Amino acid sequence: MHSNKNLSCDAIVVGTGLGGSSFAYGLSRHGFRVVVVDEGQPIQHHGADLSPVHVNKFADKPYIGGLSKFYGAAMYRLREIDFQSVEMEAGVSPEWPISYRELEPFYAEAERLYKVHGSSENDPTEPPRSTPWPHDPIPHQGPVCELVDRLTRRANVPVSFIPRALDYDPVRGRPCVLCQHCDAYYCPRDAKVDAEVGALRPAVGTGRVNVLHSTTCTRILTTPDGKRAVGVLVRNGDEEFKIEAKIVAVSSGVMGTPVILWRSRSDKHPRGLANASGTLGRNFAAHTQGWVFALKAAVQRTPFHQKTFAINAFYNSAPDWPYPTGAIQSAGYIEPLGISRRYRPFAAALMYNSFHAFVMTEGIPGPETGFHLSDSQAILMNPPKQNVRTFATLRRHAKRLFRAAGYPVFATGVLETGWHGVGTARMGNDPAKSVIDPSCKAHDVDGLYVVDASALISPGAVNTGLTIAANALRVAAHVADTSR
Repeated sequence: MHSNKNLSCDAIVVGTGLGGSSFAYGLSRHGFRVVVVDEGQPIQHHGADLSPVHVNKFADKPYIGGLSKFYGAAMYRLREIDFQSVEMEAGVSPEWPISYRELEPFYAEAERLYKVHGSSENDPTEPPRSTPWPHDPIPHQGPVCELVDRLTRRANVPVSFIPRALDYDPVRGRPCVLCQHCDAYYCPRDAKVDAEVGALRPAVGTGRVNVLHSTTCTRILTTPDGKRAVGVLVRNGDEEFKIEAKIVAVSSGVMGTPVILWRSRSDKHPRGLANASGTLGRNFAAHTQGWVFALKAAVQRTPFHQKTFAINAFYNSAPDWPYPTGAIQSAGYIEPLGISRRYRPFAAALMYNSFHAFVMTEGIPGPETGFHLSDSQAILMNPPKQNVRTFATLRRHAKRLFRAAGYPVFATGVLETGWHGVGTARMGNDPAKSVIDPSCKAHDVDGLYVVDASALISPGAVNTGLTIAANALRVAAHVADTSR
């Protein structure tokens, strides 16, 4: 074991997802020298075929950019209500230790960084903005135009645009061609502005960021008294070495981050770093999601980009339901590759003859929701608490709206609470109930930060990617202000 003397740096970031890449970018813009460590590899594209590639083709291997390489590029701001303590069917969605107003400037910065296309039109939940949208919304295509028109006129519901992180500009010849796929696909065109494309490459371009891929962080190192992080111990192949820095940020996701902190335990931190509260791996929250298909014969015969519209009219409540209810969103076309062979023909026929949409509500955290941690993995003990009747109410309204618009509807009975997970190393003011403070620094270890989804309190009922990125930019600005 030896120190890698070629990696002199001010900060180390473990993970290249939306949080880690955005944090590295933010620090680099403030003049910090940063080393980014990730066990994944860059995705290598060869040949002239630029067709999107389904996530199943990548065999669950880790990649630079993390899960954002396969996300649907929906980049929403959480709504103002999501930062407040809110009574829900299954309990209380907890208050954040920061407000929407505090995060708003960094939402704006993240929208610019990730080239977000959007509009506040017809969205009754859109929060206040200090700056205009960076780019106009992605236009509705082909059959979606008719669907949106019918929903607006016949179902009498406001239909909004989904904010999308796409490098799209047909006038200037940008790479996005609005193909059929986005959700669950890798884009060889780099048209989808994921964590690597949007933040990590610009960070490396500053000349102050060095990325070590195929490198695993085995533990975080601290001073002998355990009070300050001083670096990381990493392994690349058969080589193990130390990297030293005054700032260490962990950004390995809702399962990976708690595992790294757990296996970094010591005599001074016997339950894991930053875990004096015993809440590491707990307070897991996520979205409850289910599919809804608006049927139209052979509508997918000619491929089109359908992930452009959403309905947020029931976000805060529904006419027949007092609690926050959730969002209805269109989805990209997804091949039924992950479905068992028995049901694959039915699924293929269903997708070919329908518009694809899903309904999404908030699953809330609790002290008992989360994972059992070991040195190598996090095993789910209890999922987030489902708002079961809330979800049923939202799905019923979605079916009603599509039918009123003139489309028969098929909705699966399956619901899952695991999308867009947050909270397993969450921030808070009380060290007895949280892992990190509102600046995302560990309560009990100076210089140690968490800057990914695990830091967030709750997921709201919209996609969490932009919030992860914005929060990482906020923490980077805080570190810059307090480290000089």
